[in-house]
Amino acid sequence: MPEKYSNEAAAGFWSKRLKSTDPLAAVLTYNAPKILNESYDRWERESLKKALSPGLAGKKALDIGCGTGRISLILAKLGADVSCVDLSAAMLKHLKLEARKRKVALRITTIESSADKLALDDNSFDIVTCFGLLEHLPAAVRRKTILEAFRLLKPNGRMLLIVNNSASIFLENSYPMKKQQQNGYFVSLVGLDWLEQICVKQKMKVKVLAANPNYAAVHYILRNRPGSSKFKSQAGIREILRLSLKQDLEAASISKSSKFLASHFLVELRKAN
Repeated sequence: MPEKYSNEAAAGFWSKRLKSTDPLAAVLTYNAPKILNESYDRWERESLKKALSPGLAGKKALDIGCGTGRISLILAKLGADVSCVDLSAAMLKHLKLEARKRKVALRITTIESSADKLALDDNSFDIVTCFGLLEHLPAAVRRKTILEAFRLLKPNGRMLLIVNNSASIFLENSYPMKKQQQNGYFVSLVGLDWLEQICVKQKMKVKVLAANPNYAAVHYILRNRPGSSKFKSQAGIREILRLSLKQDLEAASISKSSKFLASHFLVELRKAN
């Protein structure tokens, strides 16, 4: 039977979550110390900028599950005209305000919609991004979202996704959720294998561009050691996180150990002619 999933409940959950915490925790790890969310956010942003170098001037981009606009604003700053999709009206409102502050509002268009069915034309976008959304969708909805993004991508276009790692020793006991909670929340492990199965059928080329094994190890240790929630030695913690991120961001290739250590991957899908 198809998995039941309520877009309305999900929209309500994410709008309420934004009102209950800071914008970064609202879209990353809700109850994590701010320093961890800041570090993970930096890994995503720097990995994306590296993948999109030298820029996106004259390009059309679509950010699916844009949330508060962390990724949308980067795309706009790099020169793209960006369509930003999210279920949450509150998230989109926050994004519009940030776009005005950063003087990229003219490059931003917001669309309040589910990710798996968008009223947009085929082959419309040079770049499609989807960061932090797939793990919050049941498998059936997630699959439709990937196929919808594929439909909207131009020939030779690029889709950049963040996928959590179902093989990670740090995440193996995480996200046991089987169905959407009454408050609208859902989260699960996705994994590269699941994504690759879909891509083979659609003849999409898959490439892992970045992984975060060093950050994931430090994150796990800090979150699980006694007293870690207080993080008394902020300077020491910041230095450890800085070094772990430096190693992940400067890695020339994806190590074999990343398959088991990384918590997340940045993946590129390419649409052939």
